[in-house]
Amino acid sequence: MHDSERTTVVNQPKSKVEAYFGKRFPAPCMDRNHERIEVLVVDNYVTLGQLTALRFLEWVCGNPGGVVALPTGKTPEFFIKWVQHYLERWDTEMNGGIPAEIGFDPKCRPDMRSLHFVQLDEFFPIHPEHERSFNRFVRRFYIDAFGLDIRKARLIDTCRLDKVRREVLGNIRSVEEVFPDGIIDLGLRIKHPANDLEDLQKKTIKLFDHFCEEYEGAIRNRGGIGFFLGGIGPDGHIAFNVKGSSHYSHTRLTKMNYETQAAAAGDLGGIETVRKRAVITIGLETITHNPDAVAIVIAAGESKAKVVAASIEFKPHPDYPATALQKLPNARFYLTQGAASGLKERKTRARIQAWQKTEQTLEEWMIDGALNRSARLDGQARRTDGVPEWKLAERLSGKTLPWLLNRTRSQLIEKINRGLKIPEHQRILHTGPHHDDIELAYFPLLHHLVRSKHNQNFFCYCTSGFTSVTNAYVLKNLVFLRDLIRSGRHARDIPKSKRTDWKSAPDDITGYLNGIANQNPETQAFYIASRLARLFYGHLNTEDDKKLYKFVQSRIGELESLDPGRVDPPIIQDIKGWLREFEAELVWAHFGIGMDRVTHLRLQFYSSDIFPEYPDAERDVAPILKLLETVRPTIISLALDPEGSGPDTHFKTLMALSQAIDRFARQPGNDKLRIWGYRNVWSRFHLSRVNTVVPISLNSFAVLHNMFNNCFLSQKSASFPSWEMDGTFSQLAQKVWVEQYNDLVGLLGKDFFYQDPNPMMRRSYGAIYLKDMSYGEFVLEMKPIGALIESKRALKDA
Repeated sequence: MHDSERTTVVNQPKSKVEAYFGKRFPAPCMDRNHERIEVLVVDNYVTLGQLTALRFLEWVCGNPGGVVALPTGKTPEFFIKWVQHYLERWDTEMNGGIPAEIGFDPKCRPDMRSLHFVQLDEFFPIHPEHERSFNRFVRRFYIDAFGLDIRKARLIDTCRLDKVRREVLGNIRSVEEVFPDGIIDLGLRIKHPANDLEDLQKKTIKLFDHFCEEYEGAIRNRGGIGFFLGGIGPDGHIAFNVKGSSHYSHTRLTKMNYETQAAAAGDLGGIETVRKRAVITIGLETITHNPDAVAIVIAAGESKAKVVAASIEFKPHPDYPATALQKLPNARFYLTQGAASGLKERKTRARIQAWQKTEQTLEEWMIDGALNRSARLDGQARRTDGVPEWKLAERLSGKTLPWLLNRTRSQLIEKINRGLKIPEHQRILHTGPHHDDIELAYFPLLHHLVRSKHNQNFFCYCTSGFTSVTNAYVLKNLVFLRDLIRSGRHARDIPKSKRTDWKSAPDDITGYLNGIANQNPETQAFYIASRLARLFYGHLNTEDDKKLYKFVQSRIGELESLDPGRVDPPIIQDIKGWLREFEAELVWAHFGIGMDRVTHLRLQFYSSDIFPEYPDAERDVAPILKLLETVRPTIISLALDPEGSGPDTHFKTLMALSQAIDRFARQPGNDKLRIWGYRNVWSRFHLSRVNTVVPISLNSFAVLHNMFNNCFLSQKSASFPSWEMDGTFSQLAQKVWVEQYNDLVGLLGKDFFYQDPNPMMRRSYGAIYLKDMSYGEFVLEMKPIGALIESKRALKDA
């Protein structure tokens, strides 16, 4: 891209694509007083990708030679796939496909090689060939996949140094050599260097500051970005413009906030690595410099609903970076229904237009109105003044406010009473996408379920969970095992007769638990090593200690040479999964539940790919069905997380489970099946959406933390944490349960709990929400998944 060249982008005509999808997914009319940026809402994220891809191709047809900036990461998966689909089948699509139906000019073919591409951001430093570098992503999924001209792409390389920069820094070829410990101290911009290394680091930072100025200038010399597409982070970040960024910001070298670090932890092998790094990002004014720019933010899932609503409904404010886009007439938010669920006025108008007198809708309005007003549901409130939700509920239902308040209060009490009753004479299959999901969702309830002699409990972990284990944790355990073999203790304490006998595997669990009881971390470490050795013997089909030692030493060498965030070799993935499986078995051994009641399915859709596969009917669904037919449960628990919330493994596991349950429930004798839907640290239920509330005690919190810190050692340091809390997942689970309980106290009053004769009520300080469904109710709950599968099949089969 030559800085002297400049592309002029004319004012954009009204989009035919947006008009087409607006008719397909009609929405209530809105004005800028309520929504300051135009919004389009579709049914799922596959359709979201299709809408975005067609709008992009429409823009390319009208703006050959334009400047485009497109996002990296998981967000644009189906945007990329749909663009490739249409480019590969353009003639066919223009002869009866959706582009023809929309009204694309049949004489125009998108000229992808004419486009000038701008990379949005990058980690600093990171080698451009690193699997998680955005530079590599851009080259693979945009330059190569879309057929862009690499000579017209402005990319960010934060590792390799060109000849000019090497002359300034001396005989240095890589920025990683300048920061040997990986720590980037941007304070060196203003500090006096304490030594030669800091002096070199300061020069390097200054060089990249200059690079950012040149990068910004090059974009502006082209007239600015013509088409911008971005996702939105949990704190509202756009590119790496985090919460608090100036709306006048330019391209710059900067640091991330905690929320963005947590979101990026998976890219770089843990938050420990991310915290050291800096980033280069274009600025908010870089995006909005061209007043005619088409700027689109795409978002899917309920977890984004709050920050999306703030970005659309609030006036421009640094706390919400996307509000900077409000100055652009052609700015848009393309959303799924979940991501749009926080848009208050849109939600209200849609309900009025399609009003149904459902108890759930009325209950939601009454709860929201009470919580927003800090009012109790005890009938004392006699007016709807200042509570629009109550006024709307009263008007549309035809019921009086006291009746609505008392009815809602009765509904909540019914949910709590249901949670106080422990089911008996049940075969319960507890399922989790990962190995701590069940525990973080309803571990206190499990205390009661597993202690009842009338229940039989089974546990199923659907994936290996290897992506949540750091290289450092695996390395520590392998080094311990290697040293055991060297010392001869391993050969002495684990005789050959037991090494490949899997019936002896429970000895590892018993030994570890004894280590907990004796408060002896070394004993615990020994039995982790014992379990690994047993698995390695089986993997190698040997009982020879020399072969074991050689194998372990090779794995140590692999890990020591592997950069954080790099894709693990398959055997390292297996080891990480084995460690997670052992952790889960330890949890249930606390209650005397043996390994025969714990199943590890290791479903194959789960991988470290940037765009993992979706569940396959034979490969992933069939093993679940086989387990159901073996256990024959009367109750199945599952993570009922919505699309786009937390790890996408949760939603994909739900897709596989729903298909297996559908087949199982249709078999004779399974028509009474119940399904418990749970959520944990990744998303929340609205109180109106559940029918079971389980009060929990302070003692339950203590037991949860003790279990988590003693069993889930790979998760103890929270290397892949939630953006909501800088702490362990057990701490976050407690925070969620306490917040839910506080809502109940606000709605029902303290005395409702403190004066109840039931001790479980008086000593409660938290609350777990569950959605207990019949098979028929579960089918209705899964209808959106069916629509999603059909949309995905349409893309695949087209």
